[in-house]
Amino acid sequence: MWFGQVLSATAMHADMVARSWLVWDLTGSSTSVASVLVARAIPMLILGLIGGVAADRFNRRKLLFVIQSWTLLMHAIMAAVLLAGIVEMWHVYVLAFGLGAGMAMNQPVRTSIIPNLVDKKDMVNAMSLNSIAINSTRLGGPALIALLIAATDVGWAYVWSAGAFAVVLITTSRIEFPETSDRRERPNPFNQLIEGFVYIGQNRVILALVLIGLGPLAIGFSHQTLLPQLVEEEFGAGVGLMGLLTSVGAIGGLSGGLFIASRRTVSYKGRLMLFSATSYGLALLGFAGANMLWMAFPLIIWIGISQTLFRAGNSATLMELAPDHLRGRIISATLLDTALSPAAGIAAGYAADMYGVGAGYALLSAGCLGVVVFTVLIYPKIRQL
Repeated sequence: MWFGQVLSATAMHADMVARSWLVWDLTGSSTSVASVLVARAIPMLILGLIGGVAADRFNRRKLLFVIQSWTLLMHAIMAAVLLAGIVEMWHVYVLAFGLGAGMAMNQPVRTSIIPNLVDKKDMVNAMSLNSIAINSTRLGGPALIALLIAATDVGWAYVWSAGAFAVVLITTSRIEFPETSDRRERPNPFNQLIEGFVYIGQNRVILALVLIGLGPLAIGFSHQTLLPQLVEEEFGAGVGLMGLLTSVGAIGGLSGGLFIASRRTVSYKGRLMLFSATSYGLALLGFAGANMLWMAFPLIIWIGISQTLFRAGNSATLMELAPDHLRGRIISATLLDTALSPAAGIAAGYAADMYGVGAGYALLSAGCLGVVVFTVLIYPKIRQL
């Protein structure tokens, strides 16, 4: 399962670099780059909740296989369109929508399986290993993909992604996932969906964990929409530097993941989340004033560290507190955080187009820090988790 995560992460990074640069090359607008993320987020807002119900209702292994087959198909179609030289913006929007649908179903299914494979005491370590899989491939993957695009064509990035998911299907087919809940009796899916929302609404700890994710996972994460404009307008470079910055950011992510994965116990998850979310916002503020290339590298590394630490602490705490029969639906609620990322990206992209890329980063920083303050005000006990 971990090896499959490594391969799917390489495909995700290839798509991220290829899509962002393709849209920037076609339009020259950060707002347009962010608008494609909106197309990706729409199915996450809708299907993410359905994916949570499905994860709690059906065989998770079979669901994962179907979802990964769909994602392979999306990458293959985009590769064919690009290599045929007929790409238009509507193709990019359709692909983004299709990949968003796959991600919306994939995340609650894959994440809800992990607690069936490891003990609660190892949950943070397991989530960190998940982050290590993502960041280890990001360390060199985006830079290599950027070089591939520069030397050939954007379409070959999607050829690589399709090939990676073909191997992911093989690894998934060879894994037996333990099923702990009885899925023979299936209540009304709409009632199951409502049950998940009611549980989250009545459980203030879970609600606070979902809310604080709006900072790093939604507002902060959307900073990637500003990278093409940053490297071209501030540093006078192209896709190669964008890929390099993305890869350098993985150094931070990998370091944070290794640190948490090596801990015997992590009894300070609440403070870890608050620290990492705050430092994420401050790093974004640093980018608002980064007008020299050397300034970008330590900032992108710190963003990587902060994001990994936050995800590990947040996901592990949710998995520890969530009952197995509701786990998929609770994870799907966190998808709402990710799905709102393009909205922040649109706002930041508009600010960057109108007032300069620094304004876009400053706006994201204020939003990220504001969410942290708001969460602490409504649930001060989050420090004690």
